[in-house]
Amino acid sequence: MANFRVHRVRFFEYQPKAIHCIAYQKDTNRVAVSRSDGTLEIWSIEDKWFQEKVIVGHEEQSVEAVVWSGQRLFTAGLSGDVVEYDLCKLQSKTFVSSNAGAVWCLTRNSSNTKLAAGTEYGCIVLFDLTGELLTYEKAFDRQEGRILSLSWHVNEEVIVTGGIDNIRVWSVNSGHAIQRLTLPRQENHKETIVWSVVITGDMTIISGDSRGKTSFWNGKQGTVIRSFQSHKADVLCLAVNESENSVLSSGVEPTLARFEYVSTNPNSDWKTWIRSTVHCQHTHDVRSLAYAGHFIISGGVDTNLAFTDLEKRKPGCKSRKIPAIPQKSLVAVATNANLVVLNYSTHLEVWRLGCTRASSDRHGEVLPLREGPTKLLQLMTKNSNRIVCFAISSDGKWLAYSDQERMRLYCLSLEADGSVTPKISLTRIKLSSAVACPAHKIMFTPDVRYCVIAACDGTVNVYELHSDCVSMYHSFPSPSEPASPVQLLSISPHSKLLAVYHHNHPIQIYDIKSKEVLEYCVAEEEYTAWCREHLRKAHPQWMRRTSKIYWIDFNPQAPHQILLHDEQMLCVLDKSQPFPDSSINIYSKSASEKHSGCGTSSEHAFHICMKYKFLLHVEALKDDWLVVVERPPITIFDALPPTLKQKKFGT
Repeated sequence: MANFRVHRVRFFEYQPKAIHCIAYQKDTNRVAVSRSDGTLEIWSIEDKWFQEKVIVGHEEQSVEAVVWSGQRLFTAGLSGDVVEYDLCKLQSKTFVSSNAGAVWCLTRNSSNTKLAAGTEYGCIVLFDLTGELLTYEKAFDRQEGRILSLSWHVNEEVIVTGGIDNIRVWSVNSGHAIQRLTLPRQENHKETIVWSVVITGDMTIISGDSRGKTSFWNGKQGTVIRSFQSHKADVLCLAVNESENSVLSSGVEPTLARFEYVSTNPNSDWKTWIRSTVHCQHTHDVRSLAYAGHFIISGGVDTNLAFTDLEKRKPGCKSRKIPAIPQKSLVAVATNANLVVLNYSTHLEVWRLGCTRASSDRHGEVLPLREGPTKLLQLMTKNSNRIVCFAISSDGKWLAYSDQERMRLYCLSLEADGSVTPKISLTRIKLSSAVACPAHKIMFTPDVRYCVIAACDGTVNVYELHSDCVSMYHSFPSPSEPASPVQLLSISPHSKLLAVYHHNHPIQIYDIKSKEVLEYCVAEEEYTAWCREHLRKAHPQWMRRTSKIYWIDFNPQAPHQILLHDEQMLCVLDKSQPFPDSSINIYSKSASEKHSGCGTSSEHAFHICMKYKFLLHVEALKDDWLVVVERPPITIFDALPPTLKQKKFGT
């Protein structure tokens, strides 16, 4: 087992954003999540919560509602536009104005032919989905006060809305309100705000409001069936299951209250709504809920996605929290120049790592620094555009990034003048419009001869680097039509082979030098014997892991060792050692390593270190150095806004 000296980087002040909206797509088993900075994330539940796509947003363009309509994805926000997205190019596709101010809520009809938006000016606006592009259709009568929530009945004839002090039922055909339900105020001067509303097939209206109440209404008669003081503060969101016999509510008080429609007497068919269970998955306001079968997905200000099994059908799978650590790295390392690049959404920071001449045989010992880490450069994007992808070459001389408009390439030069902070010069390389097209992935080959770009149209372009310009070397087309975005990109250490993965397609292997496609196989066109052997007897503890592996590579000093990590664990898998028996705990530590937080047993192949959390990036440098970038959970939690104060026992 190899030992590493570690550059433990904690100066990356990454702060995830709050979750605003969650929308579930049943047919593909995917979830769309919007965050407070306007970013959209597409998660595949089928692939064990793989973060499939990320569409970067803008701080000034909030997303207040997200809706799936078949395979099409729509959002709306305070800009007043309803936006449709191109899920291949990962960009906005169509903007259509509501012509009625900010859009606070959005829903679709059951036949996926129309969208309805609730607006600042107090009117419902309909949009048509039957064509290829989203189009404005009409606006309903205007009411006093904004519309903050709405729901479309399954028969598509009525829409119910929630606003200030009232709930209204609207006729879709006439655009007129046909019923008004008035909510009382707890205090005369304090409005009752209906933050969330849902209508079921039997015309039951369910509302969550600023009094902390979850209420059930008879939508035909306009009367209250039952009302529960479910929370101590505003109820911000509701979710109803497909059978419409289970409802969950949550909000500023972050508990999830469940209500069920059940028979109170076994000898009677008469049913009523009762409060059944309470789930606690969050520390701060819950902004959105979505049912996915018998699971509930929730998220809010604490930035975490929670996935809760309400039926408890699978022992050990009751619930799961997915921390807001991006599965695509926000860190790049120039391995031969001891430089690290940090992505802060609208700017990049280039740091020189610290150095030491000391070494130690003791696990976990902190080595004295001869020079500390130094910030060399901060590169701002134009117009504060969000960075989609970025890369730095292994020698630290080339730096590139792309936003949603274009790619930019720079040449870096470090001049050592004897001072602690060396002088750095940055020269922008002029790119033609064809080269500067927006990219989803950027990589430099290890020999720094080529820059590989996964373009937004699904092609993979290879550009040759010259001292003051770049030239097209070759372009590999997308393997499918319509094109799908490139999700993974990797270049072999000898700079000859390029591996590309498009979702739901075979891995493509390209020979950069001969410009050929090898398609998945490299030498023997099959898995290695070691891989085939151990795939059949994978350790059960390893197979029960729920986190995704974010990064995997070979140890450059010992090729028989595989380095990999997720957000909480760093593992060295030693192929020269036997796999452990299923009865052995692969996370156990030997006595000499307990203080370091690393389990490095010499008896089997798994050498696991749990010392770092959350892990944002790991990369091996030359010699025995390893760069580990972490963001401790407490630093993320401390940066969150205050939560609802609740009295605890004994205080």
